[in-house]
Amino acid sequence: MASGAPGGAERKPAPVSGSRGSFYSISAAVPRSCAMAQICLDARATFSWRSARPPWPCRDARRAGPAGQERRLRPGSRGAPALPRLRFPRSATFLVLLGLALGLAAPARAQPLTVGVQAPFGIDPHFLFVGPNMAAARHIYDSLINRDPESRMVPGIVQSWQALDETTWELKLRRGVTFQDGSPFTAEDVAFTLARVPEVPNNPGPYTSNLRTLQDVQVVDPYTVRLVTDRPNPTLMGQLTNIFVVSKRAAEGASTADFTSGKAAIGTGPFRLENFRGAEGMSLARNEDYWGEKAAYAQVSLRVIGNDAARIAALLSGDVDLIEDVAPTDAARLEREGQVRVFKRNSDRIMFLIPNVGAETLPLLTDAQGQPLKENPLRDLRVRRALSLAMDRQALAERAMDGQAVATGQMVPQQFAGYDPDFPAPRADLAEARRLLAEAGYPDGFGLTVGCSNNRFVNDGRVCQVVGQMLARLGLQAKVETQPGSVFFPRTVHGKNDLPLMLYGLSLSSSRDPSYILSTSVHTRNVAQAFGQGNRGAFSDPAMDRIIDAAIVRMDEGREAALRSAMHAAIGRFPIIPLYNQVTIAAGRKSVEYTPRMDEQMVAYHAHPAQAAR
Repeated sequence: MASGAPGGAERKPAPVSGSRGSFYSISAAVPRSCAMAQICLDARATFSWRSARPPWPCRDARRAGPAGQERRLRPGSRGAPALPRLRFPRSATFLVLLGLALGLAAPARAQPLTVGVQAPFGIDPHFLFVGPNMAAARHIYDSLINRDPESRMVPGIVQSWQALDETTWELKLRRGVTFQDGSPFTAEDVAFTLARVPEVPNNPGPYTSNLRTLQDVQVVDPYTVRLVTDRPNPTLMGQLTNIFVVSKRAAEGASTADFTSGKAAIGTGPFRLENFRGAEGMSLARNEDYWGEKAAYAQVSLRVIGNDAARIAALLSGDVDLIEDVAPTDAARLEREGQVRVFKRNSDRIMFLIPNVGAETLPLLTDAQGQPLKENPLRDLRVRRALSLAMDRQALAERAMDGQAVATGQMVPQQFAGYDPDFPAPRADLAEARRLLAEAGYPDGFGLTVGCSNNRFVNDGRVCQVVGQMLARLGLQAKVETQPGSVFFPRTVHGKNDLPLMLYGLSLSSSRDPSYILSTSVHTRNVAQAFGQGNRGAFSDPAMDRIIDAAIVRMDEGREAALRSAMHAAIGRFPIIPLYNQVTIAAGRKSVEYTPRMDEQMVAYHAHPAQAAR
């Protein structure tokens, strides 16, 4: 329906001053389906018509009648605005007609964007805390604290935040934000969201680790919320970049199935859900009432294409416009061939080997003759150190990752606080590793299974095979078992994990320092305090816990030094063994620009038509 003056009153074209004359806008009588046209007249009577479609008469132009019916309008008819009477030089008239005939004044509109993603995802933003789910959520919802592609905290639906004291944070909400159903965003939605996160039933990977210190949520007024923690937590705002806000009105009493159906999937994000297709993907439409800069594409489709080669083939054939998780070898080839664009950046993800030290025995551990071991050798510090010394990190980065990784022995990437520039990646030392094995009572080695995903991390299946070869050179009988992430990750949860050794990637954007890894993957598991929820190897050391507890609550200038010291203490115990910092790689058609995120999440909001194609 055409937008018009209140009550259907006729609206005269109003002059709008400009640097070269006056613009007469007639957009009030032109509906969205017949895009805005403008007339420009300057002192020399030159003329231009700006329109996204051919100008008046517009066959699609309609205006609501008194009874809500629509009727066609033409210039000069009742209800249509009177156009100014203009006289033009013949040359100007000729140029106008020629420009209109050739469509020179019509700018190209962005076509729908189709994105090929690697893994299936869900759209309940509080169910299963993994990257694909978070990436999907960022399209429909806003996180409580916004996180940009550099993993920096920036204002979003929370416009500002401050620590009132060591345990109280105050959030000021952005006014005028609405959910995609038109309802207003208020402090009640924030309180409801924070209460819902720990209550999602049957959640195999809860988001509660981000709220482990949260003790109380206080609604001060519709646009002010105070968060009270049970101890100082300097990284709480970073953790809230992982918490997506849902509408209390739409989600109260809703199940994960209600989100999957779309009934409760109402957010404030840059896109609204049109259709969720389960393991196939979802269709989105631009949120025209988004509080921030509007998305460049009006329609977006996320299509799940799990096979790397199939994703690239879809891009090269034009079936999709943008893909994620391009293998390093493929990226080099695509760059050489020049048919598409390749987008790269260092990510925040460190890849680790995680030994299963919690179990006293494991069925997939054997002696050198293949007989079950009565004791778990991975519980011995000397054995874990030998595993680390067997890893040629430089070879993993340069060969298994085709140079698209940075070898490391630390728990944080180079860009984050706590990184120690004086601690280089350890070099492989097989002689020392074999000595340690013999000292621990395994001179002939032992047998173990290394478990990995084969479709979640960059080159994960290939890296896993190389890790197995390195363990074999140490003298271990290593068996490599790779599985799709949908099978591998549930297998590694607490109480079900039967794998002696795992290849796993951990992301750090929520803290930008070692505190997240230390508290979730090294600290002893404590469900009540939400510690150790990512501790898949079931490592437990009370002395290490005390070091972590003291470091992560520091809010003074000594915080970074304390975290660095805690990281070194953890590295020396080998609960997790850092290998390399991976690079995130995406690729798109020549018509697409994309800014990769440090957290590796593929988000269509960061895509727009390439400059040359605009």
